[in-house]
Amino acid sequence: MAKAAKRGLALAIIAVGLLFGKIYAANETTSFSIGKQPLAERPDRPIIGVGVHFGIGGEYGYSPQKSAQILRSDAFDSVRDDLAWSLFRAGPAIGDATTQVAREPFKLFDFLDQTQARPLLILGHPNPLVPDGAPPLSDVGRKNFADFAAKAVLTTAKRNPIYEIWNEWNMNAVQGRPFLVGEGDPSDPRAASHYSALAKEALARIRAVAPKAQVLIGAVGMDPDWKWTMALVRSGALEGASGLSVHLYNHCERDVSNRTAEAAIRQISNLRQLLDSAGSNIPIYVTEVGWPTASKMCPISTQAAANNIAQFLLWTAATPWLKGAWVYEMKDQGPDPAALEDNFGLYDFAYAPKPAACLTREAIGIIKSASAMRFERPLPELSVIEATTSAGKRLIAWTSQEKISATLEFPGGTEPEYTPLCQQKTTSRTVQIGATPVVITLPTTAPIDLKAKIVR
Repeated sequence: MAKAAKRGLALAIIAVGLLFGKIYAANETTSFSIGKQPLAERPDRPIIGVGVHFGIGGEYGYSPQKSAQILRSDAFDSVRDDLAWSLFRAGPAIGDATTQVAREPFKLFDFLDQTQARPLLILGHPNPLVPDGAPPLSDVGRKNFADFAAKAVLTTAKRNPIYEIWNEWNMNAVQGRPFLVGEGDPSDPRAASHYSALAKEALARIRAVAPKAQVLIGAVGMDPDWKWTMALVRSGALEGASGLSVHLYNHCERDVSNRTAEAAIRQISNLRQLLDSAGSNIPIYVTEVGWPTASKMCPISTQAAANNIAQFLLWTAATPWLKGAWVYEMKDQGPDPAALEDNFGLYDFAYAPKPAACLTREAIGIIKSASAMRFERPLPELSVIEATTSAGKRLIAWTSQEKISATLEFPGGTEPEYTPLCQQKTTSRTVQIGATPVVITLPTTAPIDLKAKIVR
């Protein structure tokens, strides 16, 4: 995400949302049943990935060996990084004279050589080394970028990447301007019309050389009410794309209660409704989502950040129209505890795990073990996923806010085992639920009637 944008989110974010029901009073109780409705099986499990920083200049303290080990141990499907236009170089031909592989930026490809995770490569960044390349706004600039995109796809194809056209054009096509709200006037390089023209030309060139390549359009930064994004839809920029990619950040919301996974879920659900209303069934990929743990500006505790990430990933797995989510990012990219940009990691700058590392790992384990899932909200601030897993029938439950707790009461004689992520197992008829997702192992596959209660 653009540094200036992250610093300015407190002034820029506008609350958008999808209401999930009426507002309940404190200590409201409801009853609901599990096991009575069939669970939806996803034909394809969502991609769960993580961002790293090997592909662009700068010293972020990333180690290829340590990063590859985390990808294996934490079972991420994908890893996202920049294949910067100005830094990209293809290596010498190998085999027949037409076959080349990408060699630069060396750090990126050295890292990718050490992992089996599928790359998501961002094709972007201004290139002052070519005519009209910083940024590509003219016919000449767009042609030069499209040539780069086609060459990059050809020389990286053996790695089976997903490709993404640019990164947050609506926020960083040019720097030093006030936050862009809406689709933008054509006089502004960040306008949707300029990105649309670039994306169309790049996608056409990629399809000409690699018709089956998976290409995401958008990489949309903060976009209140999704006006910039919907302008892309109207322009036809998504036609022929494999999906629409967007980024979700709410860590600097004025209302602290909106700095949550729940608020991010409302925002992305609103986008899905807008797309459906426009007649677009384009798949959505969240290629950046995260919560920084800086100590000063927009402070969020390490545990709250961990809870948010785990909640969002679990919800993603139970939401068929969401095709993937990439956590931003693997590790802190700087050592300053007060700097927002330095503190988005699942691990700290020296690769020591923060709470989010464990919760993410265990959430991924649940997602990969599940063959079918169903998401519901018995109460507006209580989320429950019913899942069929390799370990049997399970419920995964959490509350939307750190200060809100809930209980799930099972019928007499039923005392299931339950475990908050990364904590100890407990057995009780009354299951305590908080913001850390709780995994409940059900003793039977028969239908069960439960009582849910919110405690404020």
